[in-house]
Amino acid sequence: MPLKFHGSSKPTVGVEIELQLLDPETLDLTPQSEKILAQCCAEGEDRVKAEVHQSMIEIDSEISNDFKQCRGFLTDRLIRLNGVAEKLGLQLAITGTHPFQRWQERLISNGDRYQYLHDKYQWVFRRMNVYGMHVHVGVESGDRAIAICCAMTKYLPHLLALSANSPFWHGVDTGMQSSRINILDAFPFAGLPQLVTSWQEFEHYYDTLHQVGAIKSIKDLYWYIRPNLLFGTVEVRICDAMTTLDETMAVAALIHCLIMKINDDLDSGKEMKWTQQHQWIAPENQWIAARDGLDGMIVVDLQGTRQKISEAVLELIELLLPIAKTLNCEEELLLLNHIIDLGNGAQRQKKIFSETGSLKEVVAKARDEFIASIYNPLCDDRFLAL
Repeated sequence: MPLKFHGSSKPTVGVEIELQLLDPETLDLTPQSEKILAQCCAEGEDRVKAEVHQSMIEIDSEISNDFKQCRGFLTDRLIRLNGVAEKLGLQLAITGTHPFQRWQERLISNGDRYQYLHDKYQWVFRRMNVYGMHVHVGVESGDRAIAICCAMTKYLPHLLALSANSPFWHGVDTGMQSSRINILDAFPFAGLPQLVTSWQEFEHYYDTLHQVGAIKSIKDLYWYIRPNLLFGTVEVRICDAMTTLDETMAVAALIHCLIMKINDDLDSGKEMKWTQQHQWIAPENQWIAARDGLDGMIVVDLQGTRQKISEAVLELIELLLPIAKTLNCEEELLLLNHIIDLGNGAQRQKKIFSETGSLKEVVAKARDEFIASIYNPLCDDRFLAL
């Protein structure tokens, strides 16, 4: 069965963020999504959606023609959403995992899709109380989307290291900077994308899985980067949800710029050097990024040369600045320097815990950082000189 990719003639951008609902006293998760959604509906806010568990919700920017428009959509909606939460006596926060929650206590959302996934995946699905950020970038065709997904696989460790924000799970320091990735990897069709070289080959892969009943739709492919048929986008899904809006937009800007750089290179006929051998190496780099974050030493060629991820990111910033200017996200791209300078979310969480010995303080700090970021964004001039 042919798959219709509704391509985009413009490099549109959209961002989805998953948020935690907190009890203000215990700072544990609380299953109040139905109350939040009902109040949002009453107030005319239609970009807030249910997620896997009743203690989480998702908000998105919708399709944006410009990066500043995307940021504006998210800022306005997060401010309104926070107002709704306050009315209901709830608090919002964002980390890739909640540091001390117990998945056994979480309630699955009532939607038909969530119940189907629960029936199919059981324990694996019930424990998926993790929080991510997804970025969509519009591309012209299915073949182009597949080519970009293939080339972008090289940069997934960079994105994971920058966004890593889930070192704690069930009150334990996991030794990982992104434990969320390990939880997602338990699904049979999750993780790194299959190496396919054309839209036709992707259709064949999808048809095979669909025909045997392994999946119902494209949504059942939990790849870290995938084509999104409905929106006509490349959808990057590897990132942990980041605590502040500034961090979110900085990594989203990097994704937008990388995809446009690859798209331009494809237009000019430049060869994309991603082979089956590179694909074999990719799990090692993902593991290093998940464990060590920006300090990780990833493999950068088939001879085994390694480079520190933070150094690779700095090189990308310099390379992509001209593209960032055309996409109106130069300031956001430069904020990546801020993440490298102060540490990603995982490093900040571990620092707070080492100083206080309290995971409740880790949650409180994340809550406070998130709220501050939506009302008082960082002044760009502070980071242009970094």
